[in-house]
Amino acid sequence: MNVLNLDSIKQDLIKVAHFCAVKGLVPATSGNFSARLENQEILISVSGKDKATLTEGDLMLVDFLGRAKASNLKEDDENAENGVVPPSLKPSAETLLHTQVYRTFPNAKFIAHFHSSSSAVLSKVLLKQGIKALKLEGFELLKALSGVLTHDYTEILPIFPNNQNIEELADLIQPVLEKLANSEKPLHAYLLAGHGLYTWGSTQSETIRHVDALNTLIESYLLEMQLNKVMQGKEEVVEV
Repeated sequence: MNVLNLDSIKQDLIKVAHFCAVKGLVPATSGNFSARLENQEILISVSGKDKATLTEGDLMLVDFLGRAKASNLKEDDENAENGVVPPSLKPSAETLLHTQVYRTFPNAKFIAHFHSSSSAVLSKVLLKQGIKALKLEGFELLKALSGVLTHDYTEILPIFPNNQNIEELADLIQPVLEKLANSEKPLHAYLLAGHGLYTWGSTQSETIRHVDALNTLIESYLLEMQLNKVMQGKEEVVEV
């Protein structure tokens, strides 16, 4: 890949991470971010880094199997020549969840995974009640999602149980992604119960837009649930 192009993608990816940090969506060192490159490689944030201060040195290359690559790393030229990845570089523990999105959705170029309280709490509560998908309906902001042209739309976000065994989690998620990838309605994101949300886009700006819209939509859903409970039995007919 052209060095200038790679540098541009790195800066775009850092912008996505910094946006999430400014919004308070990646507390502590949570969250992970990636971008699709050529030759079935992805650029992904390394493990354990504060996303508010993410730099190019906090990004690394992996292949579509999630294996770290020595090529194009700036840590140690001799190690790179010998195909050895410096021990200081460790890709996100959830790398396989990124690679499966890229394999399933050819238009996905950037992925953002954030840990907002609203996404973590709502997904946990719904799954505990046996609800395996969040339905977002009737909100004007749905039109911020690519391919959605009206508020009269139902956005489905699958909810999966959290699992520290990422291979098992990826195996659970894969058939659902494949099914929805071939449906008439585009899939924009999914939730991990008590954990957070994964979303993606064809560009850096689209990915940021999806992050912002989906986080606000989830917060709006939570507020609607709370107000419906408070207002139950208290509605009054008001004529204008």
